[in-house]
Amino acid sequence: MELSLTQTFLVFLPYGAVFFAIGVAITSRRKAFANLTIAGLFWLLAAFAFSHALHEWLEMYRHLQLTQNSEILVYVRYISLLMALVSFLFLFMFGVSLISTLKTTSKPWPSLFFGAMVLFFFAHLAWLYPWDDLTLLRTIEYDMRRLIALPATLLTATGFFIYARQLIGQGFRGAYNFIGAGSAFVAYGICTGAIPSGTVLVLPIEVWRATSAFVILHFLMYALDTFMDQREEMITERLQLAANSEKLSAIGRLAAGVAHEINNPLANASLQLEMLRQNVEVNKLPENVAGRLDNIEKSIDKSSHIARELLLFAGGNIPDPELAQVSLRPIIQSAWEMASYRSRNHQFLNNIPTTLPAVEGNHIKLEELFLNLFLNALDAMPDQGTIEINGLVGADEVIIQVTDTGSGIEEKNLDLVMDPFFTTKEVGQGTGLGLSICYGIMNQHGGSIEIAPRIGVRGAQVTLTFPLIGKSRPKRDNH
Repeated sequence: MELSLTQTFLVFLPYGAVFFAIGVAITSRRKAFANLTIAGLFWLLAAFAFSHALHEWLEMYRHLQLTQNSEILVYVRYISLLMALVSFLFLFMFGVSLISTLKTTSKPWPSLFFGAMVLFFFAHLAWLYPWDDLTLLRTIEYDMRRLIALPATLLTATGFFIYARQLIGQGFRGAYNFIGAGSAFVAYGICTGAIPSGTVLVLPIEVWRATSAFVILHFLMYALDTFMDQREEMITERLQLAANSEKLSAIGRLAAGVAHEINNPLANASLQLEMLRQNVEVNKLPENVAGRLDNIEKSIDKSSHIARELLLFAGGNIPDPELAQVSLRPIIQSAWEMASYRSRNHQFLNNIPTTLPAVEGNHIKLEELFLNLFLNALDAMPDQGTIEINGLVGADEVIIQVTDTGSGIEEKNLDLVMDPFFTTKEVGQGTGLGLSICYGIMNQHGGSIEIAPRIGVRGAQVTLTFPLIGKSRPKRDNH
């Protein structure tokens, strides 16, 4: 059953228009989600859609035989096959890139598969030379569909399925649109790559190809909205971080002023108390009165300690620390040795690789940073537990993860843990400045700190991000 001229026009015109619409839908929104990793790959899908639309319209021109010049029809056939090949190569690259980005552990294999199939196709094409026979051109088209088009569509579908699974885990409702688009790509791949043109399955195979293309367009239009949702979430998160940074900056300035104001009377009180103790008559005071003097001294010392921590958090007039290239592994080990006096049945795992790049930092400040984190973790695990340190290298940053098996962080407290004076410990057990100081130190080093509960297990995870040397980011003013 061959299509009549009218049927050919009614099938191929919208068939090409569908792919053109897919390309327009992606390119019209691409700038809006250019910062999203997965969405940034969709230009390859748009390139496939535009070039494939041109291929289908060239096929319509050829089938309608709008010219009687056979040489022109042969050239149209050549150009049509070239556009089909280019389009499926774009789709192949999109599928490979999508899977490689989603599954970093399998990164080499999709690329090797892509290279092997393309190499095999062109080797087979060279074997069929010369290419001036129309029958041979149909053979070339079929081989191209089997070796390039079929795996390209199936890889793309697989990438959509993997991405949908991740979105489901993150709670995005649009995940099922990617499942629908992936299923439609499977159908399109079978109809396009496995079944030769001209085959009739109740209806001509070209009708089934066009139908599956319409289904792809339907699901992709809704799936692209998922990227808009992700973009809005990213903007909200950045605004929240900016608000928190501004809040900490204001509190820091207030804290610095308070610390300076109370330091002077505290120093005077401490001096007066020391002079009193040098008086012979004071040494003869009753025991209960001497005990009260001891309590006064302890209170002054505690207040002085809080004032010093406030200055450390706020920065005060303390100049920025001198930075040099430092290795984090020995600093972490040294900080643990200082914190281990509080350890009972605790296990410490320093998994920082010796090959981890050095960062630009101040040894003393970084030691203080990790000491605060370790003491916090030990407080969350009073009897026993494990502190584990892992390190890895990102695109332009060094990432350190500090995990513990303690009581963790309640969801309601996640936005408060960096606030000065916030603590879940009993009154008198902590000042609530430890994590605020850590925030300040990371800011001085141009890095960031994030704290979150561990997923599926007890405990908390602190993620420290340091810029690689030469990739320093500007510090935020939190003074």
